[in-house]
Amino acid sequence: MVNRNGIGAKLFIVVSVVLFNSLGVLYFARDSINLPQFLHIAFGLVEAKLQGKSNQESLAPDALRSQVEVSHGQKGSETKTNYDVRYTQSNSGIGEHEGPHTYKCLNKIKPPERKTIYTWTDGKGVKHISDSPRKLNSGTSVRVAKTIDPEAISLNFLSHNLPFNVQGAVRERVQQAIDAFAHVTPEESVVPVVANIRSFSDKDAYEKYSKRFNLATATSWGFYSAGLNESAILIRDNEQTLQTITHEIMHTINRYWYGQVAKWLNEGMAEYSETPGVLTNSLWVNHFKSNQPLALTTLFEGTESSWRKEPHQFYASSWAFVTFLMSENQELMSRLLLLEAENGCKELSTRDIQLLYGGSIAALENDFRRWFRSNY
Repeated sequence: MVNRNGIGAKLFIVVSVVLFNSLGVLYFARDSINLPQFLHIAFGLVEAKLQGKSNQESLAPDALRSQVEVSHGQKGSETKTNYDVRYTQSNSGIGEHEGPHTYKCLNKIKPPERKTIYTWTDGKGVKHISDSPRKLNSGTSVRVAKTIDPEAISLNFLSHNLPFNVQGAVRERVQQAIDAFAHVTPEESVVPVVANIRSFSDKDAYEKYSKRFNLATATSWGFYSAGLNESAILIRDNEQTLQTITHEIMHTINRYWYGQVAKWLNEGMAEYSETPGVLTNSLWVNHFKSNQPLALTTLFEGTESSWRKEPHQFYASSWAFVTFLMSENQELMSRLLLLEAENGCKELSTRDIQLLYGGSIAALENDFRRWFRSNY
């Protein structure tokens, strides 16, 4: 039994060796002799298998290195190209940038796509969600504050020369102004404000302090420094002091709620806040007994130079037009304030006002003049 199994094993080994050698001979002689088709197919499969494995093993390190280098190279190239194309396309639509844009890729990693989602609530309480900012026009409905918490405005008296009754009167007058403007103030614009007030009882001390800001103090009773967030005022009689402080505090509020504001609107609101809701501001009523308001285009496009040349006309006309808006067209006033809050460092242009009004400046002028004649 054992001998028979041993003979069988030896026979299997001999046959396997002979068969393997025969296949080897046939493989190397396959091009010079005729072989059955199935052997050509079998040899081809084995050859392809062996060659593929060999190539994969020998080429893997180089291929991997090449892939890494190409990937880094493509990332750097794509980052710059795609960024420039997107940047150019996004700006070419509004014609701001027509020339080439330079972009320095520091880490050659493609920045993630950032999509800004804009949300706002309109005057009807409807919430909007969009991938582009809202466009304001004459049909824009503004959600206004209606009421503003007195705690939103904190008054900080830096000096100790104002009587407590005057300080109390200032708080009351500022609140009256805020209550009046609450009906046109975009709800989203209201943020806490700290108004710092520095008061001087001595005119020489006030003028000396004013010179730090290169101000002409001959006719100045107060000013607001946005850099210091501070109002400086010269104390006079109680009512004059009260009006001046309220005027300068309004500049503080406008800065924090609306940012850079057109001068006519900024000064008009500050003048209006001195006697909020009262159409018979004695100073400007007397002025208009012998003067007419400036043309609106002149008012809207007034330069610093023109304001210096005709200060009374510009201040009076600003007060009159803001009073007109507060009396006759609060919807337009709220849209103007909303645009000022959203347009960054830009100021309202005549074109902006026309768009928000929904008609020509001439038509707005007619409305204003009609109201002015009926009241003054």
